[in-house]
Amino acid sequence: MEKTRRHEIEGAVLDVPLRYDQRTGREIEEYPDLQECPVYTPAGERIMLTIEDACPHGETADGSRCIDCGSCRHYRQAPDSLIGVCGHRAQRRRG
Repeated sequence: MEKTRRHEIEGAVLDVPLRYDQRTGREIEEYPDLQECPVYTPAGERIMLTIEDACPHGETADGSRCIDCGSCRHYRQAPDSLIGVCGHRAQRRRG
């Protein structure tokens, strides 16, 4: 059975596979491709990786363009993780 780490993010549950990394001597998370296969919270907001390139709607708190999701004012970081929730209406689940 594959080892996983469970993340509960604003009502959504995401089980992320772990793999042993010989270089660090630790198990590290193998995040899914959330661009190819989006995951949403029950409220319809999209779960994203902090390190994803910013979408066209990304902006920092001072109004400038950001480089990744983690620097965006619409992004809410989950604790102890590289994932969070994008709160911009353009990223919401449709339908």
